[in-house]
Amino acid sequence: MCRMLAAASWTREGSRLLSRLARLLAEAARRDPYLERLSGGSVGSHCHGYGYALLARSGGSWRVSYERFDAAGLSRGPSGEEGCEANLDALNAAVEGLAAELDRAGEAYLVLHARRAGRREPRGTLNAHPFHAAYTAPWGPGEVFLAHNGGVDKAALAGEAGVASGDTSLYTDSHLLALAIARRLSRGEPPGEALASLWRAATSGYDVALLTAGRGGPRLWLAAGASPSILGDEARLAYYQPVLLLGDGLAGFASSTVADLASAAGLPLALRRLAPREWGVYRVEPGGWPRLEAPCPRGSCGVVG
Repeated sequence: MCRMLAAASWTREGSRLLSRLARLLAEAARRDPYLERLSGGSVGSHCHGYGYALLARSGGSWRVSYERFDAAGLSRGPSGEEGCEANLDALNAAVEGLAAELDRAGEAYLVLHARRAGRREPRGTLNAHPFHAAYTAPWGPGEVFLAHNGGVDKAALAGEAGVASGDTSLYTDSHLLALAIARRLSRGEPPGEALASLWRAATSGYDVALLTAGRGGPRLWLAAGASPSILGDEARLAYYQPVLLLGDGLAGFASSTVADLASAAGLPLALRRLAPREWGVYRVEPGGWPRLEAPCPRGSCGVVG
């Protein structure tokens, strides 16, 4: 479970707008009404670590900034949760640094994530999103940065990820998803197809940001949707609802809480809240809305295809 922002900007104005959205994600992580509703009021913050991948430039070469952090095991604050307050404070500081970089950028690709770990999922900085993996495809070497809101079946992904089935408890489900996608890219499968084909492993939300860096520059794909298991559950549908963004010089995706805060703040953005019939894999390209590359595969979400 998480709150997430994944977007590209192709003008200085768009990059400044992206910096404002990054600050709103930090606000959403601190208190999330959708999480409170989903948990019956028992929890309300995404404070189990954060991370980001930023590729930015101002007319020259792309600069890469990548950071993950989780204070689990290092700090226990008033909430009683390991690292909660420390993580939220660190996220605020990281977002201010990101905002300063974005305010200077002419172009940028950003994946920013605040985590709420499942009860049986490992904690710690190594398990914070986005996950990084390298690949060597027929078209050349590259890297992926992947962040995810939802759940996937570890057993279904272990072989795809090259991990022995008995070792899956050492990995988060999202880490296995990143490794499985990198292996598919190494075999020459396009990123959008890899995201769509692995949707079958989803057990709840399948909101995924996949940022690739390689020959040809950065590219951003989004899987937006969920498995059939959440259909009919209004609280879960509202929590996982993917929202596409379009602004002057910016396009991308935000979790529902971030979209609500952007609307309340009057940010100059058009928001498209995707209904289940619109779930699918989208590609972010300069100049317009994220473009649908593949609908949710038949049988994987129970609605489209």
